[in-house]
Amino acid sequence: MSTAFVIIYRDPTSQFNPFPPRTIAVVLTEEEITSTPVVLPEIWTPLPEEEDAGMESDSAGEILEESNPEPSDSGGIPTKTPVLIITPRPGSSSTGQSPVQRNYGVILPTKSPLDPVSPVEEEDQKLTIIAPVGVFDNTWQNIQSIPIFSWTYSGSVQDIDHFQLYFGTKQNGKLTIRTTKMNYSWKAVKSGIYYLRLVAVGKNGKILGKPAYFLFKFDNTPPSEPENFKTISDGDTAYPYFEWVESTDANSGMNGGYAGYSIYQGLEKKCGKAVAFTADTHWTPVTPVEPGTTQYFCIRAYDVVGNFSKWIGPVAYTRSN
Repeated sequence: MSTAFVIIYRDPTSQFNPFPPRTIAVVLTEEEITSTPVVLPEIWTPLPEEEDAGMESDSAGEILEESNPEPSDSGGIPTKTPVLIITPRPGSSSTGQSPVQRNYGVILPTKSPLDPVSPVEEEDQKLTIIAPVGVFDNTWQNIQSIPIFSWTYSGSVQDIDHFQLYFGTKQNGKLTIRTTKMNYSWKAVKSGIYYLRLVAVGKNGKILGKPAYFLFKFDNTPPSEPENFKTISDGDTAYPYFEWVESTDANSGMNGGYAGYSIYQGLEKKCGKAVAFTADTHWTPVTPVEPGTTQYFCIRAYDVVGNFSKWIGPVAYTRSN
């Protein structure tokens, strides 16, 4: 009996206990999961895109350009500039297998000789062309029809064997003129645009530095005469309205207000000194025509460098009393 008492005392849930304690039900609670937001670090760099995406190339010339251009930050479409990639020519293999041709990424962009040069190119620009007085590169003028050019070389003149140059109307004309002098002149030219291209050739036969360029623009041809110069006023106004047909110019041009028309107004029946200028094809005088008087009007066209056409007129206008 005492042994059973000891067992029940040590383990109340024993089978020998006629009055076992109540079993408390265990309630399981599901733990709530709180999401933690992903926070990027203060400095974050996105993964770069594939460099070959959107590019096409052919195996022969390696001229690349974007196939699907995307708008730039400024809202436009980036310019497609073709570039030339030079790859080494595959050599022969002793195993008889064709070697893999690798692209070493040497890119030579195509460029117009009139585009601005980079600082690196400026350092290699050893030739400087000196133009006649009053003549400027890529600027229209009518004071000098004879192109007389000289040039300087910033390197050692002892390295130069001769100069090769071209002067003419072709932008990519061949350098057919050879001289050892540092100046050259041509006969008088007609109105137009002329290209001067110059290179220095060393004693080893190689070109020294970058070629030099100059755009010679000469215009001594006047614009066409204004046509159908007339007034549409009937004589009942002090400020008659004149109109005419627009003039044209084959060289320095008459667009954008850079040139226009000079107008004469006076009591003499002739075309004298201009009293007004306009870029329009119509005009009304500032000085009124007095009642009962007749005034005369003339017009002529002029271009951007000051070439004038002949006077047209005089056109008489009589104001009634």
